[in-house]
Amino acid sequence: MKRLLTILIFLFFSITSYAQNHDAELISQITEIKINKGKLIKNLYFEIKINNRAGEKYTKIAIPFSKLVNSSNIEAYIKDTEGRIVKKLNKSNIVEKSSISDFSLYEDDYIKEFTLKHNVYPYTIVYSYQIQQKEFLYIDYWIPVIDINVPTRQATLELTIPIDYEIAHKQQFVDKPVIDTTENEIIFQWKATYTDIVNKEVHSPPLSDFLPVVQIVPQKFLFATEGSFKDWKAFGNWQYDLLQGLNELPFAEKNKIQSLVANIQDDKEKIRTLYHYLQDETRYVNVTIETGGLKPYPAAYVVHNKYGDCKALTNYFKSILDYIKIPSYYTNVYAGRPTRVIDKDFPAQQSNHVILYIPLKDEDIWLDCTSDAAFNYLGTFTQNRDALLICKDSSRFVKTPDLKAIDNLEVRNIEISPDAGNPNVRFSNTYKGSKYEEIFYLGQNYSDTDKSRILRNYITEEGFQLMDYEISDSHRDSAVIRLSYNAVNDNIYKHYGNNLLISNVAFTLPDFEKPQKRKLPVQLDFPIYKVDTITYEIPDEYKLERDSVAFSVSTKYGDYSLNVFKSSNRIVTIKSLLINAGYYPVSEYGDFYNFYSQIVESEGKTHISLSK
Repeated sequence: MKRLLTILIFLFFSITSYAQNHDAELISQITEIKINKGKLIKNLYFEIKINNRAGEKYTKIAIPFSKLVNSSNIEAYIKDTEGRIVKKLNKSNIVEKSSISDFSLYEDDYIKEFTLKHNVYPYTIVYSYQIQQKEFLYIDYWIPVIDINVPTRQATLELTIPIDYEIAHKQQFVDKPVIDTTENEIIFQWKATYTDIVNKEVHSPPLSDFLPVVQIVPQKFLFATEGSFKDWKAFGNWQYDLLQGLNELPFAEKNKIQSLVANIQDDKEKIRTLYHYLQDETRYVNVTIETGGLKPYPAAYVVHNKYGDCKALTNYFKSILDYIKIPSYYTNVYAGRPTRVIDKDFPAQQSNHVILYIPLKDEDIWLDCTSDAAFNYLGTFTQNRDALLICKDSSRFVKTPDLKAIDNLEVRNIEISPDAGNPNVRFSNTYKGSKYEEIFYLGQNYSDTDKSRILRNYITEEGFQLMDYEISDSHRDSAVIRLSYNAVNDNIYKHYGNNLLISNVAFTLPDFEKPQKRKLPVQLDFPIYKVDTITYEIPDEYKLERDSVAFSVSTKYGDYSLNVFKSSNRIVTIKSLLINAGYYPVSEYGDFYNFYSQIVESEGKTHISLSK
């Protein structure tokens, strides 16, 4: 499953601009699968046409294998435009190496890799190989796309199974299969193309929603132990069985836990104290081995090594709570942004992360045991989505908490004084939600030199030169962080004879496409909420040409307001922006964009005009 997730991430997020003349094309992909005596045998064939030098990145071929997945029979050659074979793969040029990722300690995933090039364009790479598996959860998760910008001219998926072998399947942007039955077998065949290239757009849904996909799972499977996709309860029971025997804690660890909570009566405070202990004593390292990365390491392993992946750390902390008799639940979720919807009508392995759910008498506690952020804060990574709670005979979906507008608030207090030369600008910013996560991660994981560089180039508002900064938070369990910095900007005050124009410090806003160019829906997983108070010092002799300036707009998509007034020798601007979370189809994008363009227009103006 780790390999599958890696492929999906590559497919969905490797986005470049689409041109009519493609660098490469997937001319043909043929996938033939057979289930024979419980073994999965898969033969794959590809023809990739390389049209120019830019397309040569597709000449590096990586074929996955692992302890569970055996790959063999690799053949490859290049043919020219006349179909003549001009080069063949030398088996000595196939390199086996680990596909270990930067955040992993160990993975049992490997690749067999080779590169095959020619010096005359266009040319076509043809390669094939076989995969065999004895244990598997997916028969196939078929996406006949090698890159989001590469068209697929023709793709075929053929599955042959024994007549009594039960499967479930679903397809997206692929016609229903042609089914043929013999005396002993059933043969399914799907055909697909991908020629209407999908381009990522601002706040669009996952691009996987718009690709041809076929998913096929066995109704009964063997993967470490026997399991079933009959329904979510059955799949949950399989997960539950994987966890058995993994919660035993060493004697010394039990003593440590007892000492930490000995004088605490409240369960929530016990959990908080122990969560701090988890954060301080362990670290997140991906460890993908054994049953495809789905079985966690035992709690004792984490105690001994002081690290683990999401499964191991969650199981470890659940074991701690088991020991002090506080019930908690190992919970599967698909994490990341944008949010992917779980298809509840298709029981299958659809998660990529594990968190812990703790129902107390008066409130629910949600913990990401890989996080160093505030206690009981899931954040944008796992908020507001269906999560499968694992429990014997009663596994079920529960909803993770959603971020409300107040939970994603960005507040800027900006004070500007017109010193000679470059005006001094003091930012005192307070962040929650996505910006809290961004600044917290920056503060925790980068050197002072890198922090300054990132703040200067990516965080400081455009047009401002960063002079110094300070990052601070109230306490470790506050999901609020403060960033203060001094900057200069010589374009704030503009003198024109007896007039003075003061520039607005605009909100940083997404650059949504114009309606005539937008092809995909808008998916806002959580609200965008910003509030500014900007104070400009002005010479005593200047006054507003109008007593005040006010503008507001309110729609189903959100609200925006602007107020400007004079107070003593200062001009004060107070702005507020709220864009509601939601899924807005293309059919109403015009209305959404009309609301949004009013905000952009207001923010882009020089709002403040003064005269002597």
